Amino acid sequence: MPIAWQPSGWRKASAGLAAAEQLAQAGEQVGVPKTRAFVALKRVGAYIGLKAGDMLLLDTLGAFTQAQDWEEGQRPIVWASNAYLMEQTGFSLSALKRHARRLAEIGVISFQDSPNGKRWGRRDAEGRIVEAYGFDLSPLSARVEEFEELYADLQAERELCQRLKRQITVARRMIRARIEAAVSSALRGPWTQFTRLFEELLDRLPRRHEASEQLARLLTWFKELQERVEAAYLKVTQVVESVENRPKTK
Repeated sequence: MPIAWQPSGWRKASAGLAAAEQLAQAGEQVGVPKTRAFVALKRVGAYIGLKAGDMLLLDTLGAFTQAQDWEEGQRPIVWASNAYLMEQTGFSLSALKRHARRLAEIGVISFQDSPNGKRWGRRDAEGRIVEAYGFDLSPLSARVEEFEELYADLQAERELCQRLKRQITVARRMIRARIEAAVSSALRGPWTQFTRLFEELLDRLPRRHEASEQLARLLTWFKELQERVEAAYLKVTQVVESVENRPKTK
């Protein structure tokens, strides 16, 4: 069982920070290469709420870590000073603290605070961290598989949305072509009503990304309208053909 996170007194405690420390403890139990951890996060960063500034700070922190820091039983803790981080990122102190807090609240870093609130650390002769206080990137190790699965789900959703959009485009073109052909030929039928329904569906098309569920509903509505238009067009053209093919009387 993870040890309950205790606030150091140097920052305001929250459920998010406590959860981040639990993730850090879990991350210490697995070995994940830094590259894999960062690639997994960057693929879903925007989706989980990370801003560009958050990622800049995380990249800066990650540059301080070494390969052995990401091995099982280790924690990639960064003890860079605020002055250095501000210089590398261009952030003000308040911005630096804001981005660091969001990274922790979202659960991709944890704070390892020393008793006096100072960041510091030391490595042994082999370069392994033996004691450190600062920004702990261990939560990334704990969440790699979660992020990779999320990315796979997002990719599947994107592909499904693209497929649905293509099917909607085909249905739209068929409906428009049939209505225009009927109107240009002055065929009898509810073409004005169909045109109005068609325009209403066009107005419902998403202007930006929408979930596949909404696109699937729209596709169903377009196909239903297409069936009605096709049926009406077929009915009236059959009547016209019947009249035109009727034998002429002398």
